[in-house]
Amino acid sequence: MKLYLSNSILTFAFIVFCLLLGSSAAQAQFSRPVVVMKGSVVTADQKPATVRLSVHETGETQADEDTSNEITTCAIQEMTAGRANSESGRYLLILKPGKKYWVHIEGTFVQSIDSLIQMPKTDKGLTIERNFVVNWRQNPDGTNASDPAAKKD
Repeated sequence: MKLYLSNSILTFAFIVFCLLLGSSAAQAQFSRPVVVMKGSVVTADQKPATVRLSVHETGETQADEDTSNEITTCAIQEMTAGRANSESGRYLLILKPGKKYWVHIEGTFVQSIDSLIQMPKTDKGLTIERNFVVNWRQNPDGTNASDPAAKKD
């Protein structure tokens, strides 16, 4: 029984070793570069905003930053989405290099915003920082929707 158990453990250890050795080579062989876009979303008074970030690809791959003469529409299909951390306002999105994206930011107590961003072309992984500032949504009486004193019973 002991011999069978020790042979099983050795066989299992060998299989795990081979899998670990093979998986590291496979990852390097098939990986593609990505752009990690991270940052924070805060309100105009510098408080963390609880928001959802929705990303739509425009279809444009031009690298020029001048968008004044072009009309770029938002793709219907959402490419990726994320949420900003409610404690810090920090977010993280994984995007393709060399693409243009619409980032739509919306939350319960803040005004929605849309921002057109261009990812740089790169052959290696890249991290960029992009911070957003959103305004509080206004109630019909002109008070902030987030102000608990402004709520009427």
